Amino acid sequence: GTVHAVLGENGAGKSTLVKVLCGVHSADEGGLVLAGNPYTPVDAADAISKGVVTVHQSIDDGVIPDLDVATNLMLDKLTAPGAGLFVNDRKLRAEARKVAEAMGLTMNVRQLVSELDVADRQMIAIARALARSPKLLILDEPTSSLSATEAERLFALIDRLRSAGVAILYISHRMSDIRRIADRIVSMRDGS
Repeated sequence: GTVHAVLGENGAGKSTLVKVLCGVHSADEGGLVLAGNPYTPVDAADAISKGVVTVHQSIDDGVIPDLDVATNLMLDKLTAPGAGLFVNDRKLRAEARKVAEAMGLTMNVRQLVSELDVADRQMIAIARALARSPKLLILDEPTSSLSATEAERLFALIDRLRSAGVAILYISHRMSDIRRIADRIVSMRDGS
Protein backbone atom coordinates (compact mmCIF):
# COMPACT_ATOMS: atom_id res chain seq x y z
CA GLY A 1 0.00 0.00 0.00
CA THR A 2 2.93 2.36 -0.41
CA VAL A 3 4.73 3.88 -3.37
CA HIS A 4 8.51 3.82 -3.11
CA ALA A 5 10.10 6.06 -5.72
CA VAL A 6 13.62 5.44 -6.96
CA LEU A 7 15.12 8.41 -8.72
CA GLY A 8 18.40 9.33 -10.31
CA GLU A 9 19.78 10.67 -13.52
CA ASN A 10 20.29 8.51 -16.60
CA GLY A 11 22.99 5.92 -15.94
CA ALA A 12 22.50 5.94 -12.15
CA GLY A 13 21.55 2.25 -12.11
CA LYS A 14 17.76 2.43 -11.82
CA SER A 15 17.03 0.07 -14.71
CA THR A 16 19.77 -2.32 -13.59
CA LEU A 17 18.13 -2.47 -10.16
CA VAL A 18 14.82 -3.31 -11.83
CA LYS A 19 16.48 -6.08 -13.85
CA VAL A 20 17.90 -7.60 -10.66
CA LEU A 21 14.52 -7.45 -8.93
CA CYS A 22 12.68 -9.03 -11.87
CA GLY A 23 15.22 -11.83 -12.39
CA VAL A 24 16.89 -10.67 -15.61
CA HIS A 25 20.26 -10.12 -13.85
CA SER A 26 21.66 -11.72 -10.70
CA ALA A 27 22.79 -9.53 -7.84
CA ASP A 28 26.57 -9.54 -7.53
CA GLU A 29 26.49 -8.67 -3.82
CA GLY A 30 24.05 -8.05 -1.00
CA GLY A 31 20.75 -9.79 -0.45
CA LEU A 32 17.07 -9.33 -1.21
CA VAL A 33 14.12 -10.03 1.08
CA LEU A 34 10.48 -10.19 -0.06
CA ALA A 35 7.72 -10.43 2.55
CA GLY A 36 10.26 -11.54 5.16
CA ASN A 37 11.75 -14.33 3.05
CA PRO A 38 15.01 -14.43 1.06
CA TYR A 39 14.33 -13.49 -2.53
CA THR A 40 16.66 -14.70 -5.28
CA PRO A 41 14.81 -15.02 -8.59
CA VAL A 42 16.51 -17.25 -11.15
CA ASP A 43 14.72 -15.62 -14.10
CA ALA A 44 11.78 -13.37 -14.96
CA ALA A 45 9.23 -16.21 -14.75
CA ASP A 46 10.49 -17.09 -11.26
CA ALA A 47 10.18 -13.44 -10.16
CA ILE A 48 6.59 -13.33 -11.44
CA SER A 49 5.74 -16.59 -9.67
CA LYS A 50 7.06 -15.05 -6.43
CA GLY A 51 4.88 -11.97 -6.89
CA VAL A 52 7.27 -9.42 -8.41
CA VAL A 53 5.79 -8.06 -11.63
CA THR A 54 7.40 -5.36 -13.76
CA VAL A 55 6.02 -2.98 -16.37
CA HIS A 56 9.12 -2.00 -18.32
CA GLN A 57 9.96 1.41 -19.75
CA SER A 58 9.35 0.26 -23.31
CA ILE A 59 5.57 0.12 -23.55
CA ASP A 60 5.52 -2.46 -26.35
CA ASP A 61 7.34 -4.91 -24.05
CA GLY A 62 4.06 -5.26 -22.14
CA VAL A 63 1.59 -5.51 -25.04
CA ILE A 64 1.36 -7.12 -28.46
CA PRO A 65 0.20 -4.41 -30.90
CA ASP A 66 -1.12 -6.83 -33.53
CA LEU A 67 -3.60 -8.43 -31.10
CA ASP A 68 -6.81 -6.94 -29.76
CA VAL A 69 -7.24 -5.56 -26.24
CA ALA A 70 -9.06 -8.66 -24.95
CA THR A 71 -6.33 -11.04 -26.11
CA ASN A 72 -3.63 -8.80 -24.62
CA LEU A 73 -5.41 -8.63 -21.28
CA MET A 74 -5.96 -12.39 -21.15
CA LEU A 75 -2.69 -13.49 -22.75
CA ASP A 76 -1.29 -15.06 -19.59
CA LYS A 77 -4.39 -17.27 -19.21
CA LEU A 78 -4.32 -18.19 -22.89
CA THR A 79 -0.71 -19.36 -22.67
CA ALA A 80 -0.95 -21.08 -19.27
CA PRO A 81 -0.23 -24.81 -19.13
CA GLY A 82 -3.41 -26.75 -19.87
CA ALA A 83 -5.18 -23.79 -21.48
CA GLY A 84 -6.12 -25.86 -24.51
CA LEU A 85 -6.02 -25.12 -28.22
CA PHE A 86 -9.46 -23.61 -28.66
CA VAL A 87 -10.60 -20.25 -27.34
CA ASN A 88 -14.16 -19.29 -26.47
CA ASP A 89 -14.11 -15.76 -27.92
CA ARG A 90 -17.23 -14.60 -26.08
CA LYS A 91 -15.92 -15.84 -22.70
CA LEU A 92 -12.50 -14.31 -23.40
CA ARG A 93 -14.04 -10.90 -24.10
CA ALA A 94 -16.26 -11.08 -21.02
CA GLU A 95 -13.28 -11.86 -18.78
CA ALA A 96 -11.25 -9.11 -20.46
CA ARG A 97 -14.06 -6.59 -19.85
CA LYS A 98 -13.99 -7.47 -16.13
CA VAL A 99 -10.24 -6.87 -15.99
CA ALA A 100 -10.60 -3.61 -17.94
CA GLU A 101 -13.43 -2.35 -15.73
CA ALA A 102 -11.47 -3.15 -12.57
CA MET A 103 -8.71 -0.93 -13.94
CA GLY A 104 -11.07 1.85 -14.99
CA LEU A 105 -10.36 1.22 -18.69
CA THR A 106 -13.16 2.11 -21.09
CA MET A 107 -11.82 1.09 -24.51
CA ASN A 108 -13.47 -1.51 -26.76
CA VAL A 109 -11.84 -4.87 -25.99
CA ARG A 110 -12.14 -5.85 -29.67
CA GLN A 111 -9.96 -2.94 -30.79
CA LEU A 112 -6.41 -3.67 -31.93
CA VAL A 113 -3.79 -2.40 -29.51
CA SER A 114 -1.91 -0.84 -32.44
CA GLU A 115 -4.86 1.55 -32.86
CA LEU A 116 -4.66 2.81 -29.26
CA ASP A 117 -2.73 5.81 -27.97
CA VAL A 118 0.37 5.40 -25.83
CA ALA A 119 -1.47 5.96 -22.53
CA ASP A 120 -4.01 3.22 -23.24
CA ARG A 121 -1.22 0.81 -24.20
CA GLN A 122 0.52 1.61 -20.93
CA MET A 123 -2.71 0.98 -18.98
CA ILE A 124 -3.15 -2.38 -20.72
CA ALA A 125 0.41 -3.37 -19.80
CA ILE A 126 -0.31 -2.42 -16.18
CA ALA A 127 -3.64 -4.29 -16.23
CA ARG A 128 -1.83 -7.43 -17.47
CA ALA A 129 0.68 -7.02 -14.66
CA LEU A 130 -2.08 -6.61 -12.07
CA ALA A 131 -3.90 -9.70 -13.34
CA ARG A 132 -0.95 -11.63 -11.87
CA SER A 133 -1.83 -10.32 -8.35
CA PRO A 134 1.63 -8.94 -7.60
CA LYS A 135 3.05 -8.45 -4.13
CA LEU A 136 5.29 -5.82 -5.70
CA LEU A 137 4.51 -3.91 -8.89
CA ILE A 138 7.55 -2.26 -10.47
CA LEU A 139 6.88 0.61 -12.87
CA ASP A 140 10.05 1.56 -14.76
CA GLU A 141 9.81 5.14 -16.12
CA PRO A 142 6.09 4.76 -16.86
CA THR A 143 5.55 8.41 -17.85
CA SER A 144 8.55 8.73 -20.17
CA SER A 145 6.34 8.79 -23.27
CA LEU A 146 3.11 10.15 -21.78
CA SER A 147 1.61 13.64 -21.97
CA ALA A 148 0.74 15.45 -18.74
CA THR A 149 -2.93 14.44 -19.10
CA GLU A 150 -2.03 10.80 -19.76
CA ALA A 151 0.39 10.82 -16.80
CA GLU A 152 -2.39 12.10 -14.54
CA ARG A 153 -4.52 9.10 -15.58
CA LEU A 154 -1.66 6.83 -14.58
CA PHE A 155 -1.28 8.62 -11.22
CA ALA A 156 -5.00 8.17 -10.51
CA LEU A 157 -4.56 4.45 -11.19
CA ILE A 158 -1.53 4.31 -8.86
CA ASP A 159 -3.62 6.01 -6.16
CA ARG A 160 -6.28 3.30 -6.56
CA LEU A 161 -3.67 0.53 -6.40
CA ARG A 162 -2.13 2.03 -3.26
CA SER A 163 -5.60 2.11 -1.67
CA ALA A 164 -6.02 -1.56 -2.60
CA GLY A 165 -2.78 -2.45 -0.77
CA VAL A 166 -0.44 -3.04 -3.72
CA ALA A 167 3.22 -2.19 -3.04
CA ILE A 168 4.69 -0.14 -5.88
CA LEU A 169 8.29 0.60 -6.81
CA TYR A 170 8.19 3.60 -9.11
CA ILE A 171 11.38 4.27 -11.08
CA SER A 172 11.74 7.80 -12.42
CA HIS A 173 14.03 10.78 -12.87
CA ARG A 174 11.11 13.24 -12.97
CA MET A 175 10.70 15.12 -9.69
CA SER A 176 7.17 16.19 -10.63
CA ASP A 177 6.07 12.53 -10.81
CA ILE A 178 7.78 11.68 -7.55
CA ARG A 179 6.31 14.63 -5.66
CA ARG A 180 2.85 13.62 -6.88
CA ILE A 181 2.83 9.95 -5.86
CA ALA A 182 5.75 8.88 -3.64
CA ASP A 183 5.41 7.87 -0.01
CA ARG A 184 9.16 7.25 0.22
CA ILE A 185 12.07 8.28 -2.01
CA VAL A 186 15.38 6.56 -2.68
CA SER A 187 17.99 8.45 -4.70
CA MET A 188 20.54 6.52 -6.77
CA ARG A 189 23.85 7.72 -8.10
CA ASP A 190 26.53 5.63 -9.80
CA GLY A 191 24.83 2.39 -8.81
CA SER A 192 24.56 3.25 -5.10
